[in-house]
Amino acid sequence: MTLLGFGEQVNGYDYKVINEREARASAGLIFLFGISSTFSIVTEESMFWSELFTVTFILEFFIRMFISPRYAPYMILASYIVGNQDPEWVEAKPKMFAWYLGLILAAIMSYYILLEIVSMNRMVVCGLCMALLFLESAFGICLGCIVYKKLNVQLQNCSGGVCKIRQKKALDIRKILVLIALAMFFVGVYNYLDQTRYKKHYEVIIVD
Repeated sequence: MTLLGFGEQVNGYDYKVINEREARASAGLIFLFGISSTFSIVTEESMFWSELFTVTFILEFFIRMFISPRYAPYMILASYIVGNQDPEWVEAKPKMFAWYLGLILAAIMSYYILLEIVSMNRMVVCGLCMALLFLESAFGICLGCIVYKKLNVQLQNCSGGVCKIRQKKALDIRKILVLIALAMFFVGVYNYLDQTRYKKHYEVIIVD
């Protein structure tokens, strides 16, 4: 399948579609591998797993865009994980745009790997990838799809239903106050535990 064949033709839809459940599951898998490889830099002081993740990231999006999403490794794993769930078909065009952005980020990361450059820019690109993957896998928010819609492109069915025009949900002040109260509670608990730990550590030093 070529790039022109991106997406699937499903009965009931007069446009090509992508299974949103598989897309979200694959984003979760990539995020899991990515965040694990990031921790390995701290714990093992090695870039091996991080660079291996980057290679799989590049390969994944290259296959999605120039061969077919159905043959991309993470998408294959995702299809088995959500295989017992009903497909959630969304229009393929926004996903294509979003994954083009992923391919661009992958190309930038490959540049840093090939030249063995470790810099803040590389960390920023990697962090951006992780943030986009987390938003899609955890909340179903495809920022690339939203950007595609903002370009005034006429769409019928995109992920999360962001193509539909509707009023934003009004803020519930009670829920906001609950969040603020809980945040203050956790800060208080943290400070208490931190002071207790410091006090115990100080007493041990004195005894020694």
